[in-house]
Amino acid sequence: MRNLFFGLLLAAPLALAAPPKLISAEDFGDAWPFVPEEMHLQCLPGNAVVVTDPETGRMYGLNGPANGKARQLGLESLNDVWRENTAIPGTKVSVGAVLDRGIDLCR
Repeated sequence: MRNLFFGLLLAAPLALAAPPKLISAEDFGDAWPFVPEEMHLQCLPGNAVVVTDPETGRMYGLNGPANGKARQLGLESLNDVWRENTAIPGTKVSVGAVLDRGIDLCR
């Protein structure tokens, strides 16, 4: 019974979240920051903005509130799917445009 209660507590924040929105490289053009061509964008309670790879189901945090809950949410490292910026070697494409859309979902 205790394990069931604990599992429900962990699942509760996800149950209160708004449904994810499908976004794609086509939507963002050269500003697309991810290796996968599509991601689900979502705002979880506490303004935690995350993306989920629809093919693998892996979830990645995009902001501080999400990364602060990384262990609780089972988040993977964003570096696993973050696209290299070919214009500036050694850097990544900014997630700013996607993060802005995610913050809009939080409102």
